[in-house]
Amino acid sequence: MSVREPKRSTMLFILLCLLSSATVLSLISCAANMPKTFVQAFEPGWASIELRQDVDREQAWQTVVDILARRFELEVISKDGMYVRTAWLYTWWKVGEVTDKYRVRAVVKFAPDMKTLDIKTEAHFLKDKQWLVGYDTRMLETIKTDIAGTLGRTAG
Repeated sequence: MSVREPKRSTMLFILLCLLSSATVLSLISCAANMPKTFVQAFEPGWASIELRQDVDREQAWQTVVDILARRFELEVISKDGMYVRTAWLYTWWKVGEVTDKYRVRAVVKFAPDMKTLDIKTEAHFLKDKQWLVGYDTRMLETIKTDIAGTLGRTAG
């Protein structure tokens, strides 16, 4: 009795199935290790807050700097340019735990007419020795809520 060799096409099919399974498992494993609030994007977008009319330039500036300084270390502060950027924060993903796989920072800038304020978060997730670029939705909502609650216009 002789054993038949599998056809070449059958072996190729089995190999492709195994590779596909490994790829899917790798993607699932990576996604499971990523923060749920991380969104991969080449260029994070800006969120805007319309400022109340009764808030003057100095008050708005000082309030934003104070709000950001309570949560983050400030890396760039330009009052002339009305621009603030925080330093990278490595404890945002797992609160109180430093991680070298995920970092976030915020950028806030005022419009020249001082009617709006723009906020952007930047996030990097380290995968296979390469940083994936994106933004963090929880961080964006947190900062937006904090600033809008103090300086933002309310619907009325």
